[in-house]
Amino acid sequence: MADEDKAKAEKLAAAKKRMLTRWIAGGGDEKRKARRRQAQKKEDKPESAPAESSKAEDAPATPEPATQDEEAKPIEHGEAKDDAAEKVTELNSSSHQRKQSLSVQSKMRSSSFRLGSAPGSTSPNFGFSPEGDTAPDIYRKQATKIDELEKENKRRLSMEKKRWKKAEEELEELREAEDDSTPKKESSLNSGSSQELEKLKTEIAALHRQNTQLQAQSSRVSRHGSSPSVSQNAPADHQAALAAKSSTIESMEIEISNLRAHLDKVNSGASVKEQISALEEKLARSERSAVVAQRELGDLKKNLDRTTEKAVKEGSERISAETKLRTLEREAGEAKAHSDELQKKVDALEKKVATLATLHKEHDARFQAQKKEREKAEKDASELRARIAGTENENLRLKEERERSRKRDAQGIDDEGVDELENEERQRLEKKVRDLESEVHELRRGVWRDRRRELEGEEGAGITSPGARFTDVDLGGSLSPSRRRSIPHGGKGFGDFLSSGFNAITGGTSGADDALLEDEGDLDFDEDAFRLAQEEEAKKRIERVKEVKRGLKNWEGWRLDLVENRRGGGEGVGEIFEI
Repeated sequence: MADEDKAKAEKLAAAKKRMLTRWIAGGGDEKRKARRRQAQKKEDKPESAPAESSKAEDAPATPEPATQDEEAKPIEHGEAKDDAAEKVTELNSSSHQRKQSLSVQSKMRSSSFRLGSAPGSTSPNFGFSPEGDTAPDIYRKQATKIDELEKENKRRLSMEKKRWKKAEEELEELREAEDDSTPKKESSLNSGSSQELEKLKTEIAALHRQNTQLQAQSSRVSRHGSSPSVSQNAPADHQAALAAKSSTIESMEIEISNLRAHLDKVNSGASVKEQISALEEKLARSERSAVVAQRELGDLKKNLDRTTEKAVKEGSERISAETKLRTLEREAGEAKAHSDELQKKVDALEKKVATLATLHKEHDARFQAQKKEREKAEKDASELRARIAGTENENLRLKEERERSRKRDAQGIDDEGVDELENEERQRLEKKVRDLESEVHELRRGVWRDRRRELEGEEGAGITSPGARFTDVDLGGSLSPSRRRSIPHGGKGFGDFLSSGFNAITGGTSGADDALLEDEGDLDFDEDAFRLAQEEEAKKRIERVKEVKRGLKNWEGWRLDLVENRRGGGEGVGEIFEI
């Protein structure tokens, strides 16, 4: 882009140079034409002046326009190249002020010169000024002053043209040197050049105002010189000089009007060129703005890509966070469900513990009752032992008496056989006593309780029956077969007697044989005490059953399953019923 801008700037500079050369060439042609017209007029003026005037003092009055033109020629020739460049600025500066038309201005100037140079009266004598100058002297002074003013005006115009041209060249150099600069520098340079141009335009306008003031002063001086005090008629050569002056002024005004028309044309061309340059600058600015817009678009695309990547990343992070949140929520739900389940298990275990506590209390109560019953049974057993000992002694006494009676009856039996029988019976009784003592010792040790615990699981259906708390225990099972064979008459042993006694105390209906009690009618049995004990036991059993039934209302809707926990347990722990 910088190379293209540089190439465009070079093209613009070349076009400007070509236009300047054309303007200079056109202005030179017009200047040459104007100089030819002025030369012809000057040639006509010297020919008519010697024929009309014969005085020696009038001679320098006629060649003044020629000298003025000759002095103006080198200035115009040297400034011909600057006229074309100055025309644009003069037109621009003059265009800001409202002026009359060129024809009206030329007529006014010619009329002012004619009025200033016209004779005030037809008197033949020359008038004098307050300083003592005659009319020709005053005219000459006025003419020289006008020439000086015109020269000063041209000199100032040429200086301003040179300054404007120098500023234009500096502007071109700056434009060519700073083609690659930023738009900001270009705008500052254009503003600086425009400021310089404005300054030049203001100075040119000031010079124009000074020129008009000088012309107005000269016209006032000419009118003052032609006051009524100067009432003499000017000579014919002066009139001819004035006419030549007026004709030259008119020709100059015409030439100025032509130059202004040409300047208008050049200004229109310059405005078109300025429009083209403005359009080119606008195009360059638009291209630069397009480049900036493309750069901004690229930046926006990059930002958009970064934003999309960031959004995708945030979306993925959000999705992962949501999945983590869902997993955590699921785990929390599972943990809550597990905690609820554990709470339920804890509640169930607490209820089971409470049930076990109640069962333990019931077991303790039952154990205490059983302990009391055992103590009572031991007491009864001791009484029975005492009674058994008494019965045995009575039995021995009776046997001895019977033997004696037999001996008396059998008088012929050998004494040896009797001794043999007595010894055998004595040994049998001693052995029986030892067995009974061993059984009593075992009862005291509590072996029967262990066997009873093992058989407690079989108490199911008949828990409310009066004789279901104890079972028959064969206490005579440890006797030897020889002893069983030695028992007379093949009847029940002493163990059967004890078992029947226990069943009688506890209210059992064992269907056991009580032949010993039937045979031994001498044993005393308190039936009233047995009946009262049986009634109390039945009442206690009924009360326990009622308490259990009342407690079952608290367990409605609950299931107590302790079978798995108690199964395979140690001593005293076994399967339990289900509620």
